Amino acid sequence: MYFTPAGRLSGNPRGVLEDPLDAFCQVGNQPLILVALLGNIGSISFFNFSGISVTKELSATTRMVLDSLRTLLVWALSLALRWEPFHALQIPGFALLLAGTALYNGLHRPLLERCGSRQSRRECGREEEREALLDGEGDGKDSNDS
Repeated sequence: MYFTPAGRLSGNPRGVLEDPLDAFCQVGNQPLILVALLGNIGSISFFNFSGISVTKELSATTRMVLDSLRTLLVWALSLALRWEPFHALQIPGFALLLAGTALYNGLHRPLLERCGSRQSRRECGREEEREALLDGEGDGKDSNDS
């Protein structure tokens, strides 16, 4: 990227996509950039370590949900620090993001199975009740005859 010309899009003096030499000069002139850079490196390292730990102990699905929640945390922090304005459309957008992540990772399957098993248990319970009632009255046998 050091040699790739970008013209007006680059925003740096050489007009290329990336200029690491200029970046090092800026870090040397502004120590706050170094603090932000180290904070970013630490944040990404912590996130990756946490993600590997969650995947190892729980599942990759849980990791994906937590990754989506990280987006919520970054958004809330950006709003709290007034780095960006609030738009009401962001809330349904985030809900759509979570729903898509859940659907892609199959989180709906256990819910459907649970609902299906409840319905099956109810139906099964009704059949057992019906059989018990019919066995006692419908076959003409008295319970003392057996």
